[in-house]
Amino acid sequence: MSLSTRTIYKILKRHGLNILKCNAKINYKRFAMKHPNDMVQMDILGPVYLSNSDVRNYIISCLDDCSRKVASRWSERKRSVDVLNVLEDWIINNGKPKTVMHDNGKQFTSNIFKHFLVHNHIKDKRIPNSYPQLQGKIEAYNKIVKNEFLALEDILDIEDGKLRYDMFVKAYNEAREHGGINGLTPSEMFLQKLITSAIDKGTKQQSVTPVGNQKCNLSV
Repeated sequence: MSLSTRTIYKILKRHGLNILKCNAKINYKRFAMKHPNDMVQMDILGPVYLSNSDVRNYIISCLDDCSRKVASRWSERKRSVDVLNVLEDWIINNGKPKTVMHDNGKQFTSNIFKHFLVHNHIKDKRIPNSYPQLQGKIEAYNKIVKNEFLALEDILDIEDGKLRYDMFVKAYNEAREHGGINGLTPSEMFLQKLITSAIDKGTKQQSVTPVGNQKCNLSV
């Protein structure tokens, strides 16, 4: 008797035998940097489309590995300069990170991006191909954006989207409690870890003091 693989699959499915059960338990160790700005993760979500438009939009984000605090922008482009604008937002408001982790997207491997990191003494850390789990925290943030912003907000146009998204980022940082950081908000976790770090070192961490809207002297 000769049976096709499709027929065999249909018979197995009919009897509920088409899925193999695995009892193996995989234990994942949660890892996070000890101090704020030890490392930030960067990523681009998109393209994002509005219901009444076929124009591509993107969400560019920079997330602190220690606290989950994020700097993020709604962008109509995803060039290296757009990515650097978000990284500069982070630096101006939260201080300069020691390391930037990212995938191998061309925006992050371009000469202008690498030049910025080198001249500002920031370590460049690329994740290996096929290992997106190494950026699990920013991937989790992207999922939050999809489920709690894009899926719920009735966005009228691009300008409306930018305004609403800025409000969402502020609420995420300052109001949304995060289960992965003991129920704190990312801003609370950032400040708490910053204070702990200063006490441990016995010195005040001037490098990460917010500077508001002051200009940031960064080399590009």
